[in-house]
Amino acid sequence: MKKFIFTTIIFLTTVGLLCSSSYAYTTIYADAALAMYLQNDKLIVVDVREKKSEYCNGHIPCAINLPINTSVFGQEFMILPKDDPILVVCRSGSRSAKASKILTEHGYKNVYSMKGGMFAWTGERIATCEEGNDCQRNYLYFPHIASVASDDDDWETEIAIINTSAETSLSGIIKSYNEVGKQVGELKEIDLKPNGRYETKIGETFSDPELISYLIFTASSDQAYGYLKFYDSSNASYRVAIPAPATVNHDDIIISHIAVSDGWWTGISLVNTTNESRTLTFTFNNDPTKVKTLTLAAGAHQAKDLAKFLDGWQLDEIESAVISNAQGIIGLEIFGNSNQLSGVLLRDTTAQTLSYPHITSDQNWWTGIVAFNAGTSAGTLTIKPYAEDGSPLAEMEPFEIGAKERFVRAVSQLDLPAETGWLAIESTVPISGFEL
Repeated sequence: MKKFIFTTIIFLTTVGLLCSSSYAYTTIYADAALAMYLQNDKLIVVDVREKKSEYCNGHIPCAINLPINTSVFGQEFMILPKDDPILVVCRSGSRSAKASKILTEHGYKNVYSMKGGMFAWTGERIATCEEGNDCQRNYLYFPHIASVASDDDDWETEIAIINTSAETSLSGIIKSYNEVGKQVGELKEIDLKPNGRYETKIGETFSDPELISYLIFTASSDQAYGYLKFYDSSNASYRVAIPAPATVNHDDIIISHIAVSDGWWTGISLVNTTNESRTLTFTFNNDPTKVKTLTLAAGAHQAKDLAKFLDGWQLDEIESAVISNAQGIIGLEIFGNSNQLSGVLLRDTTAQTLSYPHITSDQNWWTGIVAFNAGTSAGTLTIKPYAEDGSPLAEMEPFEIGAKERFVRAVSQLDLPAETGWLAIESTVPISGFEL
């Protein structure tokens, strides 16, 4: 559920709430109810309509059904926690007001009755009778924000969000957080028409952008996709775009490639989206003695320059890593040198076939490919090049890849056919990877 923010409720009171003079509950307009629903991790939605004829035909995701015209509401409303805010909804607003009165008479203090009922609701609806199975929140995570000006750099971050639905509008709230997980600055309400797009630069849209460590976009549907782009405005070629993840990691995170020597640097950014502190264990390469730990408090963010994080280690031996105990963690990695910048999401996924969708190598451009075997068994990699029209080209001889071993090549080193437009790597063991 969502995190309750008292200052948000004050704001909503000024724009969308009607205070009841008779009872100690608050009548709330549907637009303010939607904003509260998207913003508030502790909000409980109670739908007091009849289950078969009304609730099953379309209700707010996560709504608990306690019909008031039967004995269900009177028998079961006591299961509701008294300390959390409760939004009560019905068909038009009459039954929700009746139920809200009962709740307040029994000591519930944070009760909101939605005026206009489901007739006025503009957010997502779920047509099912199964309570709990539809209880899914839709998020986009922007796990690192760099919007600072200094004597050495002038970093800025751009974010973009698109609505991939061609039929349904999408709304949501962007919340910004500092490094300890405390919300900072104002909320940003986003409304996107079908196939609509939103783009902004953090330094131009948010006040005190230097305080922001990460953002979370809470959306009214699962049709939101986005990216974040980092760049140094003093260097036109020094920029990188990375997708915004919609899910958190549930297993060990794999860092396929680390560059901390020969003029290269690597930085990682991690956010703990859980409600408990988590100590992460970094195991580097195939040497079990190369271990570091990092503790992230609940909601906290940390960004690390790996060269400083591994101070005192032989850096030219560091190639890849696995982060254990990473359930609920999101993050990204950026690496670069004096004039090049690249980056990827840090994910917990592997596959036995990886696709590298664009291959180029000439006097201006180069392409690098990375594959990392994070497992404990050795395997083989087979590179399969394809022409732009999809025609398969001559395969290369397989490469051996050991346990905990990284395979990295510039395509100029692979002697690929001249007409190669893209390539795939097929592996006998699960791998992760990307292209530069």
